[in-house]
Amino acid sequence: MKRHGNLIARIVEQGNMEQSFDDVIGNLTNDRRKAEFKQRKAEVVARLQTSIADGSFRITQYNNLLVTDGPKVRTVQAPPIVERVGCHAIMNIVDDVLYRSVVPSSAASIRGRGMHYLFKMMQRDIRCDTEGTSYFYKCDIKKFYESIDQDVMMDIIHRHIKDNVLLPMLENFVRLMPHGLAIGLRSSQCFGNILLSPVDHFMKEVVKVRYYYRYCDDIVMLAGDKSTLWHWRDLLHDQLETLHLTVKENETLRPLADGLDFLGYVNYGTHALLRKRIKQRFARHMADVKSRKRRIALMGAFKGMAVHADCNHLYKSITHKEMKRFSELGISFVPADGKKRFPGKVMRLGAIVNKEIELHDFETGLSTSYGSDRYVVSFRDPQTGEWGKFFTTSEEMQNILDQIAMQEDESGEKIFPILTTIVSEVFDGNKVKYRFT
Repeated sequence: MKRHGNLIARIVEQGNMEQSFDDVIGNLTNDRRKAEFKQRKAEVVARLQTSIADGSFRITQYNNLLVTDGPKVRTVQAPPIVERVGCHAIMNIVDDVLYRSVVPSSAASIRGRGMHYLFKMMQRDIRCDTEGTSYFYKCDIKKFYESIDQDVMMDIIHRHIKDNVLLPMLENFVRLMPHGLAIGLRSSQCFGNILLSPVDHFMKEVVKVRYYYRYCDDIVMLAGDKSTLWHWRDLLHDQLETLHLTVKENETLRPLADGLDFLGYVNYGTHALLRKRIKQRFARHMADVKSRKRRIALMGAFKGMAVHADCNHLYKSITHKEMKRFSELGISFVPADGKKRFPGKVMRLGAIVNKEIELHDFETGLSTSYGSDRYVVSFRDPQTGEWGKFFTTSEEMQNILDQIAMQEDESGEKIFPILTTIVSEVFDGNKVKYRFT
């Protein structure tokens, strides 16, 4: 297993720090506080860059907040906003390093891997192999974050990271609470995934469970018979026990035709419906809300869930509207400025460094809040199929892209897409530049 070091330069990079500040402040609900922090942006970013670079950054305090999550009420820990920004900046880079080892069928809090990503993967597998997925086993871990052994967690982090400046800061995140990991802290989501990643690899690669899915601490396995699932269930329990974790008593092993309640849907193999609680909550909100703006927002959120399942009749019965897909309208956007628009999220170059990607296209002469005359490059991750894009003002990268655009293959076609890996180089102390290889 590769251990990663020298990550501080990537963490304190100006683009990463400013993006982290914008992400955290953008989620504040108090407009007055949001405006106050935006005025202090340069000062906050500079102070955090200094404390992270010298290794002195720590989360020093937190408030306990009660948060309702469906029928559950959780106590989450909320550090001060400035410390939250610092944690976010650190974990942006740590996420990128640690998540390279996570199996594709694990999701939750991983960029590009939400519940719909995993739901579509499971749906595809069921449709392609109905006999091999006719039974399911489902479980989740009892008080997952509160039960995590901090010593075990640090041991796993040390297997991945060897940066002696960064490790004490990560240990501060892990040991913030007397026991377990802090719920709600930006780092806990990543650490929880990495803690269970060896279990995922064991079940997929050693036990050879073909249809294995994990969303945070919820685990599902599919097979063609019960006896196989009972055997796998025992092996899974053994693996979790080595991490001092316990499976809840409500684990289930049943035919898929009875309905698998997972990821907000109940999957019957032949079709999938929304979870009853989601339908009831939406119907109650629609009956109570009078604001037209709020009703439109609720309908949009509900449609975003319903469109992935077999819910046309349900959607019409509640909203009295037909649920159409955008693709059925035959409408496409025509930019007034003539510039190309690319799919996917805007990614920092630091988040895709040392990772093989497919370059597909680029556009020139764009202006952003960080400057003008930028190139935006469209790329795809060949492993996950996820689309993304990044901006660059690097003269070297822009020159290479211009040269690629002028070249053609033997048939006279453009040579995009091409495979490449972006690497980073540190110069003049802590400055970072990127280039294609």
